[in-house]
Amino acid sequence: MCGVLMKVLSLNLGLGEEYLQHAFGGDNIGACLRVNFYPKCPQPDLTLGLSPHSDPGGMTILLPDQHVLGLQVRKLDNWITVKPAPHAFIVNIGDQIQVVSNASYKSVEHRVVVNSTEERLSLAFFYNPKSDLLIEPAKKLVTAEKPALYSPMTFDEYRLFIRLRGPRGKSQVDSLRSPR
Repeated sequence: MCGVLMKVLSLNLGLGEEYLQHAFGGDNIGACLRVNFYPKCPQPDLTLGLSPHSDPGGMTILLPDQHVLGLQVRKLDNWITVKPAPHAFIVNIGDQIQVVSNASYKSVEHRVVVNSTEERLSLAFFYNPKSDLLIEPAKKLVTAEKPALYSPMTFDEYRLFIRLRGPRGKSQVDSLRSPR
């Protein structure tokens, strides 16, 4: 599924259909599956399941809990609760696709809230670039009118950068914008 989505995203940018996959390392990408368990909390307003962030990798495929809501996305200054469609995945664009697309695609800031009466379970599949490849805006998307917004950086370097800074919402990738 991720390979097909990468082709669609590449073509939509006006790049060859294999561009994003190649930029991520071809078949030698990084992937991780994580099970998220959020126990019920009698005072959900005092805690978060996950603090606001954007996913650092390429894309995240999420199989949400169909019965207990918890995922929220930021739209301007508001948090919107995501209501999953039955038998559907949620796809989040990550920071690395934002960088390669020169911000034509934006990673999504999101968080998870807990429920006061029910526990919640979700599965997240992270599709990431090979850790030691330089990730940078696609040359075809860099013009005089829209210069490269990000300097080249490996995924390993980016993960270290965000770990050292700690959770800061979507400001991690935005702070890497090249000075114009």
